[in-house]
Amino acid sequence: MGRTGEKIVEARGVSHAYAPGQPTLRGVSLDVAPGEFVAIVGENGSGKTTLARHLNALIPLQTGELTVAGLDAADPGHVWELRRVCGMVFQNPENQFVSSVVGEDVAFGPRNFGAGEKDARAAADRALKAVGLEGFARRDVHALSGGQQQRVALAGVLASEPDVLVLDEATAMIDPRGRDELVAAVRRAREEHGATVIWITHDMELAARADRVVVMRAGEVAAAGAPEDVLADRELLESAGLEPPLVVRTWESLVRRGVAVGPAPVTVEGLVNALCD
Repeated sequence: MGRTGEKIVEARGVSHAYAPGQPTLRGVSLDVAPGEFVAIVGENGSGKTTLARHLNALIPLQTGELTVAGLDAADPGHVWELRRVCGMVFQNPENQFVSSVVGEDVAFGPRNFGAGEKDARAAADRALKAVGLEGFARRDVHALSGGQQQRVALAGVLASEPDVLVLDEATAMIDPRGRDELVAAVRRAREEHGATVIWITHDMELAARADRVVVMRAGEVAAAGAPEDVLADRELLESAGLEPPLVVRTWESLVRRGVAVGPAPVTVEGLVNALCD
């Protein structure tokens, strides 16, 4: 992981239509720096998942320019390498499993990309340790909790040492504990390996912890910026079919009652600090 360079993802004017005359993406331009954590938010149908699936060539580029880790997504010869450097974790982990045995499933990626059996198993062991599932190699994936299954899916991606991690609504089907476990595992991967994280989510509390938030609306980038700027902008979010984080709504209520003043914090820690100040 951890390619050097000014931009690890660079999109310019990316458009896509599943049916003629019905574009899902409309001229999207976006840069992501190496090691950055970017949250992409938007209502269903806003184009965020379509954009994400362009990053590892699950959807071929129709219009515009896109490079990921220096690879041109328009070049069919780069498809295989794109899928190695940009790993994707989906909403339902069971859609990613190729084996019912945890260790075999996690080792599939390295093996598929040409690693020998010994190296693939070593990569699987490292990835399981990275997501807090050391010792789970012989377990049945279907006997695990939802959060554990998502961490197995994440390990399966990490085992191939991608430069970019894309998570598409990966917390949508798991409980709060599983969500926290997955977020912690992603944080460790980012801190220890310098992974770039692009998280597609409806979870405003999760988005508040990103370095930058991108708001999608009707196939376009409606806004991009620091969480404290984007997630406190109620008018912007409502125009995109979204609601501000609970912390922001709590702060707005306090302001209306005259017991708080100033810009809204977007995280619980920020709220506590603002109230203490």
